[in-house]
Amino acid sequence: MRHSLLSKFQGTILGAVLGDSIGLQYQRQLAGIPPQTEDLPPILQLTKHQQLTLSGATLGLNSPNSKILTGKHSSAWGRLAVACAQSLIRCSGLDLKDWRDTWEGFAQSEIYNPRSTEFQKVLNPCEAAVAALPAAMFFHENKAKLREKIMLATEVLPNEDQAELQTAVLAIAYPIARSLKQKLDPATAIEQTIAYLKTDNALTELLLQVQILLEQGADLETATTHLCKSATAWRTRQGEGEKKSQTHSTVNPENFIPIALAFYCFLNTPEDLRLSVVRAARCGRAGQLTCALTGALSGAYNGATAIPVEWRQLSSAAVESRQLTQGPEPSVWGTGSDAKIVELANNLFAVWAGVYRPAAGIDSAALGRSVAAPYVIRARKI
Repeated sequence: MRHSLLSKFQGTILGAVLGDSIGLQYQRQLAGIPPQTEDLPPILQLTKHQQLTLSGATLGLNSPNSKILTGKHSSAWGRLAVACAQSLIRCSGLDLKDWRDTWEGFAQSEIYNPRSTEFQKVLNPCEAAVAALPAAMFFHENKAKLREKIMLATEVLPNEDQAELQTAVLAIAYPIARSLKQKLDPATAIEQTIAYLKTDNALTELLLQVQILLEQGADLETATTHLCKSATAWRTRQGEGEKKSQTHSTVNPENFIPIALAFYCFLNTPEDLRLSVVRAARCGRAGQLTCALTGALSGAYNGATAIPVEWRQLSSAAVESRQLTQGPEPSVWGTGSDAKIVELANNLFAVWAGVYRPAAGIDSAALGRSVAAPYVIRARKI
C-alpha cells in the first residue's frame, strides 16, 4: 500500500516518539516502578516469567544503556531531535551556525545537569541516530546529499569516535530515506544499507548477523542473545588487535545493539508497526532507544496511519495526568503533546516542499493543495 509523503514524514517522527514512550513504560514495569496514575492501563503486559522474577527480587535489565530515566532527564535524544527539526524549519535547511548554536544551547540548558559535562563529551551513536531523524527526512531525495549533510550535522555532535557516530546515523538515515521514496525492499534493506555505509566495523558486522537471523527465522530471544554475543566477540577481537598494534579504540560494540535490534524487529514484521515496536520493547536491551529506532523505521515505511490510535490516546492521557500531578511541565519530547509532534512533521514537510508559511498554520489551504503523489506533475491551482 502506498502512502503520501506527508504521512511518512508524520509516521517517522510520531513512530519514534511513541516507540520511545512505550519502551520507557515497559522498562518501568520490568523494574517494578508503579505507574504515575492508576487510571492508565499499561500498553504491554509482563509475561508470567517476568512477573515471578519481579515478585522475588528487583529485575536487573541486562544492558549498560538500560538505565531508567524519568522527568526532564528522560528521552533527551528526543528533545534534541525536536531541536534539530526546529533548526531545519527556521533556516529552511541545514545552517551549520544555527545548528551549532542550537546544540550548544541545548547542552547547557536545564535538560542536562549543568554540573555534569559527561553528555557534552560523549554522545551515544544510537542517541545521535534518533536526534538526526529530521535531517534524514529533510535530505532524503538524494543519497549523496544525504551523506554530505549527515556528515556535516554530526560533526557538531560530541563523540570520542566521530566515524562510528556517523556510521550509526547513516545506518538509520539511509533506510528511512529509501522508505520515504517508496524504494525500500525489506528483503534487501540490510544489504543495501551496508553497501551505502562503505565501511567494515562492529555495526556492519551486527547488521550482517541480523540478516542471517532473519533468513533463519530466529525468534526474538535467540536474536537478542546472538547479537549480544556477537558484540562481545567483536570487542574481544578488537582488544586482542589493540594489544598487538599498541593502539586503543573508544568504540564499544554494545552501543550498536539497539540499531541492530531495531533492524531485526522492523524487518521481521515490516508491515506491522505495532508488532515491531512491541517486540522491540520486549527484547530487554536499551528499551527506549530500540523502540524509538524501530518506530522510526516502521513509521517511515508504513506512514502515520499504521500507528495504533490507542497509543496516541494513552500518550495524551499520560500527559494530562502528569500535568495534574507534577505541574505543566512539557513532555512528549518536550513538545507537550503528540499533536505538536504532528505539527512539527507537517511544518518540516512544508519547508521541504517549499510552501512553508508560518502565519498560515498547518491547516492552510496552500499546504493542502501542495500535497500530491511523488513524481507526479500536476497543474498548480491558484
